[in-house]
Amino acid sequence: MDQIHQVEVVIHVDESLSEEQRATLVGNLQKHDGVKKAQFTDGREHLMLIDYDANKLNTSEVLGYVKQEHVNAELIGI
Repeated sequence: MDQIHQVEVVIHVDESLSEEQRATLVGNLQKHDGVKKAQFTDGREHLMLIDYDANKLNTSEVLGYVKQEHVNAELIGI
C-alpha cells in the first residue's frame, strides 16, 4: 500500500464569496482524487487551507482546481 504524503497549502481567494459559494467550492474541491480536506479559515474568509496527497497532486494542480471553480486565487503558503 502506498503511503500518503499529506501537504497543506494556503490559498488566497480574491473574491468575497457568500457562505453558500464557499461551501460549494469546498465540496467541489474535495471531490478531486488526492484532495483530502479543504476549508476556509474562520474570520479570514479569503484564505483556504487545502490538505492533499503530494503523491497524487502538486501545488499547481491544487491551485488549478480552485481556479476551475471560476474564482481568482493565488498560492500564498505551503
